[in-house]
Amino acid sequence: MVYFAAFAILYLFHLVLKINWITMALLGIFFLIMIPVHRRKWREYQKQLHRFNEASFYMEHILYAFLREHKIDKALIDVWEAMPEGDMRGSVGRAVEHMQMGYDDVELMENSLKIIEVQYPCRRLDQIHQLMLHGESYGGDVEYPVNLLLEEKTAWENRTLEMMQERKKQFSEVILSIIVSLGICGMVLHFPVMDVDISASLIIQILTVVVIGLDDIILLKAQGYLAVDYLTLDMMKQEDYYIRKMKQYREYDEKKERKLSVMLALGFSVVEILLFITGHSWGAAAGLFILLLLLNQHKVGRYLAKKSLVKNISCAFPNWLMDLVLLLQTENVQMALISSRQHVPGVLSQELEDLVEALEMNPESPQPYERFLQDFKIPQVQSAMSMLYSLSMGNCGNAKKQISELIARNQKMLDTGERIRLKDSNSGMYLLFLAPVLTASVKLVIDMAVFMVVFLQSAMV
Repeated sequence: MVYFAAFAILYLFHLVLKINWITMALLGIFFLIMIPVHRRKWREYQKQLHRFNEASFYMEHILYAFLREHKIDKALIDVWEAMPEGDMRGSVGRAVEHMQMGYDDVELMENSLKIIEVQYPCRRLDQIHQLMLHGESYGGDVEYPVNLLLEEKTAWENRTLEMMQERKKQFSEVILSIIVSLGICGMVLHFPVMDVDISASLIIQILTVVVIGLDDIILLKAQGYLAVDYLTLDMMKQEDYYIRKMKQYREYDEKKERKLSVMLALGFSVVEILLFITGHSWGAAAGLFILLLLLNQHKVGRYLAKKSLVKNISCAFPNWLMDLVLLLQTENVQMALISSRQHVPGVLSQELEDLVEALEMNPESPQPYERFLQDFKIPQVQSAMSMLYSLSMGNCGNAKKQISELIARNQKMLDTGERIRLKDSNSGMYLLFLAPVLTASVKLVIDMAVFMVVFLQSAMV
């Protein structure tokens, strides 16, 4: 069926774009090669969609099962029995078998849960498993943190489903862009001007093959945006990059950078003087702008670095704060901060180390909390740290209510940050939507040039 549709499209190209039989044969071979590639992409998309649904099912049911049983092994067995056949059920089954092979200790349970985590890498799934391990080790009421994770899981699922729908819509728009652009290219070849037909030209035939090939690659790239691992989209990417950027920001030497700016400006001023002397007025005017930019490059670089870090922190901080809130169910603030170092995002790691060290020296001082990310002046961060200090000192009348308020603010911040990040990740699809217009524009320019040459030759004759 797929191959029949492909050759129907090929015959439509023959009619609209006036491709000859040799060109049709070349495109036919190209289609035979590319169809299996597109089908693999489509199967990968279906696989990733299925994995997302399996993981979502598992996360919801394991939380309810753990809330009911308060034991990891019993919760896993309940979920395994409830799950439909599939890869996730197999992973849960292997985890149960591994857990039943040894003694009931934390290390065995952790290694068993890692069997699932390796097959389904997802930060929220890791959070759920950490809560279960923590709850079984230290006991206590797990209803509140379980409900918290259920709410967070629902928000994550809704965001991801909205992003999927947006990408599917953009994919349809890419297909429409390809169809329209090729249709416009075909219209030029059917202009009834003095019976001039340029379609037989070798240049036009080659260009048609190139454009169709490029459009097919664009379509394949668009499919790639659908066939992504939806479970890992919420994981912080480029951790090493942001660790390095944060270190550079913290070690910024303004005097040294200003000196570099002056040296660069002095070097370019020689070029500016030469442009002015030789009478290149427009060049000299542009040079003044470049000179001003070089003189302030340290300020511009500092501003751009801060803007990039603030964007990353706005996504990383709520995720870390969620881990911290879960730890606060059984630990005090200082111990929760220490324990949270295990899963802290890279962009926050050094700031957290400084906070922990400062609290070890002076646990009752508000300054360590106030200094946390103070250079970036993010209101939500400052508010959250102020509340953590109040909790640590017992200054809040109702600690549970205070934590609830902290969570509500955090979830709003997390949802906003994640939606912005997911929207940014979809921006590449918009470029793919414009790409067929660019390829068609190039073809149209060349088509018109060939048309003018043939038209003038026929007119001279």
